[in-house]
Amino acid sequence: MKKLIAVLLVVCLVFAGAIGYISHKNDQIQAGEASPAPVETPAAEASAQPITIKTLDYDLLYAKYEPEQPVVTIGEEEVTWEEYFYMLFTQARQVTDYFSAMASYYGIAQNWDDFMDEEGTTTYAQFVVDSTESALTQLAAIERFARENGVALTEENAAALEEQRKSDIAATCGADGTEEDFEEYLSTIYMTRELYDRINMLNQLYQQNYIQIYGENGELYSDEAALKYLKDGQYISAGHILLMTTDPATGQALDEDAAAAKKASAEKIAAELQAIEDPEALLARFAELKEEYCEDTGKTSFPDGYTFTPGTMVAEFEDACSALAEYQVSEPVKSSFGYHVIIRLPLDVDKVMEYSEDGTALSARSIAANAEYGSRLQSVLDTLSLSYVEGFEKINILDYLK
Repeated sequence: MKKLIAVLLVVCLVFAGAIGYISHKNDQIQAGEASPAPVETPAAEASAQPITIKTLDYDLLYAKYEPEQPVVTIGEEEVTWEEYFYMLFTQARQVTDYFSAMASYYGIAQNWDDFMDEEGTTTYAQFVVDSTESALTQLAAIERFARENGVALTEENAAALEEQRKSDIAATCGADGTEEDFEEYLSTIYMTRELYDRINMLNQLYQQNYIQIYGENGELYSDEAALKYLKDGQYISAGHILLMTTDPATGQALDEDAAAAKKASAEKIAAELQAIEDPEALLARFAELKEEYCEDTGKTSFPDGYTFTPGTMVAEFEDACSALAEYQVSEPVKSSFGYHVIIRLPLDVDKVMEYSEDGTALSARSIAANAEYGSRLQSVLDTLSLSYVEGFEKINILDYLK
C-alpha cells in the first residue's frame, strides 16, 4: 500500500514480501555504527592486511534441529526451527553485508563480538538473535491484530499475492522460471514455499489491517480524532509569501538596494492583506499575491501552506506564526531566506503535510491514522512474550563462525 507510512516502533518492520525482506538492509545496523567519512584511497591501500570477513556456517547451524521442531513460543503460537532459522539467516546476512561494505569502502574491519552501540551493550552477534526475536514477534503481532479486529484478506489481496509470486519467480529464476525452479532457489536461502507464502500473506495482512480500519488514505479516520492529533502535537498551519534576499542560483546575498526593494514590496503586500477583514476575501487575495510574488520553491508542492510542529521551520518564521491569530497577517518577517508575509491558518486535517518516499502526498488525517495504527500495533506487540521451548538452546552466533 503506497499510502502507508512506517508504523511499528521496533526493528525489521515493513517488508516488501519475502524476497524483498531477505535483501532489506536493517536500519539499526546502519545506525548502530556511525559511518566514517569516505576515503580517497581504495580499501586495499588503506589497510596493510587484507580484511577477512567471518561468516556463519549456516549449514552446520541449520542441521542442529529438525525443520519442523518447535523452538519458540510467542503467545500461544509455536514457531518452528525452519521459520526461526530463516529469520536468523536474514539478520545474519545483513550484518555480514554491512561488514563487507565497511571493509570494501572504508578499509575498516569489524567483528561479530564488537559492540554495535556506543553504550557497549549489544554486540553484532547478540543483535542478530535479538532482531530475530523481534521480527518473529512482530509477525505474530500483525496476525493477532487482524484476528482481534476481524480483518481478513480480500480478493484484491489474493491477486496482489499472485502478482508478487510471478514477479519474484521472474526476478530470481528468469522470465522462463518455473515453480520448481523457484522452490529450488528458495532452498538456497533456507526458505520453504510455505514460509514464503506465509510472509507474503502477513505483508498483505499488515496493509489490510490499516485499509479496513482507516481506509486506503486514512479517509475513515474521524475529523475529531485527526484534529486532536494535530492539537496534541502542537501543529501550526500557515501560509506565506516569501521575497528572497539571496540569489537562488548562487546563494549569494542580494545587494543593499535589491534587498531594500524586496522589503518595500513585502511591506506593501502585508499592508494590503491586513486591510481585508473578510476571511474568504483575504484568502483569495493572498493566493493571488502569492502566485505573483512568492519565491518559495515549496509553493508548488504545498500550495495551501505548511502544517508543521515546533522546531521544524526557521525560528523567525515559527515565532511569527505562533504570535498570530487565525487569519491574521504578519508584518514582514526577516529570516535568512528573505522577507516573509505570513498568514496563520486554521488546522485542516486534509491538508498535505509531507510526502512519502514514493512521492505520495500524505495528509494530516492519513498521518494521524498511521500514528494510531502504529500505537495499536505496538500495544498488541507489548502483550506478546517470546519464550524458548525446553531443549532449545538460544543461539550463540560466535560458535558458528567460519
